[in-house]
Amino acid sequence: MRAAPRLRETTIALIVTFALFTVVVRHPGGSVIGWATCALTFGVGLRWLRSARRARGRTRIGLRLLAAGFLLWSAGQLTWLTGPPQLATATFDAAILLMAAGAAWMAAARRLGSVRAVLDGLIMATSLCFISWAVVVGPLYRASDGGTAAFSAATYPLGDVLIGSITLLMLYETRGPRRRSVAVAAAGLLAVFAADTAYASQVFAGTYEPGGVTDLGWFLGFAIVGIGAPRAGEIDGDTDLVTEERTWDHLPYVPFGAALLTGVVEFAVRGGRVDGVLFLLMILMTVLILVRQVLALRDNRRLNRRLAEVVEDLRHRAYHDPLTGLPNRALLLDTLERRLSAGAETDRPVALLYVDLDGFKPVNDTHGHEAGDRVLTTIAERLAGCAGDGLVARMGGDEFALLVPPDVADDLAERVIAAVAAPIRVRDAVVIVGASVGIASRGTGVGDLMRHADVAMYAAKLRGRNRVVTFTPELEPVTPVAA
Repeated sequence: MRAAPRLRETTIALIVTFALFTVVVRHPGGSVIGWATCALTFGVGLRWLRSARRARGRTRIGLRLLAAGFLLWSAGQLTWLTGPPQLATATFDAAILLMAAGAAWMAAARRLGSVRAVLDGLIMATSLCFISWAVVVGPLYRASDGGTAAFSAATYPLGDVLIGSITLLMLYETRGPRRRSVAVAAAGLLAVFAADTAYASQVFAGTYEPGGVTDLGWFLGFAIVGIGAPRAGEIDGDTDLVTEERTWDHLPYVPFGAALLTGVVEFAVRGGRVDGVLFLLMILMTVLILVRQVLALRDNRRLNRRLAEVVEDLRHRAYHDPLTGLPNRALLLDTLERRLSAGAETDRPVALLYVDLDGFKPVNDTHGHEAGDRVLTTIAERLAGCAGDGLVARMGGDEFALLVPPDVADDLAERVIAAVAAPIRVRDAVVIVGASVGIASRGTGVGDLMRHADVAMYAAKLRGRNRVVTFTPELEPVTPVAA
C-alpha cells in the first residue's frame, strides 16, 4: 500500500521534469528551473521535517539535520537567483555540510560500528573520490597550477562524495520497511551528485550556462529525495539492521567498479600517463578491498565453525537421550549393526543386555515425575559406571540397554542388578527399584538380537523380577507381561 503514493509522486515528478525540459529547450538560459528548484527544495525540507516529527531519539535528530540541509539549499538557490554568487556558494556549502551531518548522524543512530561496515564505507567513499578527482577536481587543480581557487567549483561534488558514501552505507546495512525510503533517498542524492559533477566539469570547460539542461539534474534529484521521505510505517521499522545476512553484498563493489572504469578511460585519454592522486587512490582502494576480503574469509571460517558446532549439537540431540545424556535407541541400533558386521569379519561377537526397571511406575505415581526423572538419571549414571567401555543406551521410558563382550555379560548383569537396587533419595524420601535383565548374544542380525534380549528380559520378569535370564530358543513362546 505504501508503494502506491510513491508511484504517483514519481509519475508527477517525471511529468514536471519533462515540462521543464521542454521549457529549457525552447527558452534556454531562463530562470524557470532555478525558481522551480528553490520551491521544490523548500517543500522537500518541510516534508523531511514532518517525517522527523514521527521519529524518536537520534533518528529524529538525523532527519532534522537532513531537512535543515534541504531548506538551506533552497535558501542558497534563492540567493543565487537574487543575491551575490559568493553568498550563494557559501550557503550551498553549508547545506552540504548539514546534509552530510544528518546522514552521518543517521548512520551513528543505526550503530554501524563493525569493522566490515567501516571498510565498506571507506571503499565507497574512496571510489567516489576517485571518480570526482578524475572527472572534476583533478582537471580543475591542474588548470589552476595547484592553486586553491580550483576547489571552489568542486566543493559540491566533494561534499556529495561524503553524503553519497554515508547514504550508500546506510542502504547497504538497512533492512525492513526503512530500506525502501533509504533506497529512494539514496537514488536522489546520487542524482544530485551527478548534477554537481556535471556543473563543476562544465565550469572548468567554460561551457556552463545557468538555466540549462544540467540544472534539471538538481531538480530531478531533489524531487526523488522528497519522494524518499520516510513515512510512518518506515520510521517504525528504522531499527531493522543487518547482522549476519546481507542481500546486497555487491553494493560496495558498484562504485569500485565505476572507479576502475573511470580509471581506464582516464588512462586512455591521457595517453598512458597516470595521475599521481588517482594512483594513490587506486592503491588505497585495492588495499581496502584486500582487507575486506581477508575479513570476509575470517567471517566465513567463523561461520563454518559455528555451523559445525550446530551440526554436532544436532547430531548429539538426534542420537542421545535429552534427560540422561545417554545414547538413544537410534545410536544403539547403529552401533549394534556396525559391531555385528565387524564381529562377523573378526569373530568377535557382541552381547546385548536389555534392562527394564521393576517398581518404577509407583515412583512417578507417589512422588511425581520430577522424582521419577531423578531416579532415571541416577540409574543411568550407575549403569554407565558398571559398563566401563561398553555402550549404555536409554531405550525409552524405564528401559536401558548395554552392549558388551559376551564373556563379561553375566557378571555385568549381576552388577547392574546390584547397582540399580541401591537406595535413591528423592526429596525427603528414599526409593528402591529393581531391574530385570535379559541377555542375548546370538542372532542373525540386529532385529534378532534385539528380540532375543527383549524376550529374555520378559522371562526374567515372569520368574520373579530382579534377576537375569539369558536367551535360549526355549524362551521364544514367552508372552510379555506389563511392567
